[in-house]
Amino acid sequence: MTSMEKLQLLLARGTGHKNLVDDLFKTVDDSLKVYRRVGVFEITDQSNEQRGTDNFQCNVDGCTSSFTSMADYDSHYNSNHRYTCIYCRKLLQSAHLLDLHLSETHDNFFKVSSVKKPMFKCFIETCQTQFWNSEDRNVHCKEIHNMSKGFLQHYGNK
Repeated sequence: MTSMEKLQLLLARGTGHKNLVDDLFKTVDDSLKVYRRVGVFEITDQSNEQRGTDNFQCNVDGCTSSFTSMADYDSHYNSNHRYTCIYCRKLLQSAHLLDLHLSETHDNFFKVSSVKKPMFKCFIETCQTQFWNSEDRNVHCKEIHNMSKGFLQHYGNK
């Protein structure tokens, strides 16, 4: 088949969105199973958020909260589960603080390395200063970044 014949064939198919059961996809789908739907699908005109009558549970183990809208669920998840330590279930305010917590509290390599070089990173993600211990970091954060004593005490609680 020449290039011109291929072009004519494509033009004959038309433009725009194609349905998944269109013959155009059949050959590929039969061999690669790319467009095959697996599972149960419900196609409705209204989203869950618009309906507002369906209750659904939080999907985090141990959480019993239920919601009637995705906006309520998103708000709950972001404030209660997004940056939670998987080892001790401590809730932190950002990915950076969670990363620091995981390293400093649960990582044995960190504990060994912190004896040999400064490993305690500043609480401010854009600050690249590192310290030998958490006390020196706390002094730095309080004096340089004006962090409250309350925040530093909260972070220090294991």
